[in-house]
Amino acid sequence: MLENRGYDIRSILNEMQEEYWQGLSEKIEVQEDLLECITFVMGGETYAFETVYASEVIRVPKLIRIPGVRGLITGIFNLRGEIIAAMDIRPLLGLPALPLDAAARIIVIKGESFTTGIIVESVQGVHPLPLDKFEAVVKSVDPAAREFLRGQISLEGGMTILLDLKRLLASKALIVDN
Repeated sequence: MLENRGYDIRSILNEMQEEYWQGLSEKIEVQEDLLECITFVMGGETYAFETVYASEVIRVPKLIRIPGVRGLITGIFNLRGEIIAAMDIRPLLGLPALPLDAAARIIVIKGESFTTGIIVESVQGVHPLPLDKFEAVVKSVDPAAREFLRGQISLEGGMTILLDLKRLLASKALIVDN
């Protein structure tokens, strides 16, 4: 026959409470806030921006030049029925226009009001970057380009500069006058 033991609910609750408070008092490892970014090379420098803006990466297709349009827009291309402008933003950032080779890509970006493509020399991939490790951009950067940069981070592979894509896409330099 089973022995009828009574449970002391008060002691069980006290024990659970002690375990709870002990767990809270233990040093909890704080997770870093990470920013998922696409990293790429432009003008020989490594840049990044948040992946929420990038919809895809494609090889550079045949670009159709538009008469009378100069500046950052190098041409347009057809992406599954949608006509998209391809931009070379290196001059906007004060970067040299290095020749493009087989590694060149277009990062298709979905802005708030339009879709465009940024021509880059190569794409390195998608990487989580720790937000707390970003520093202010060095003063040697062209002041005109500073407004489009959020910060820089030193990684094993060198320096990566974080673009402020929202501000870049809102730039008056991207507006084509009729």
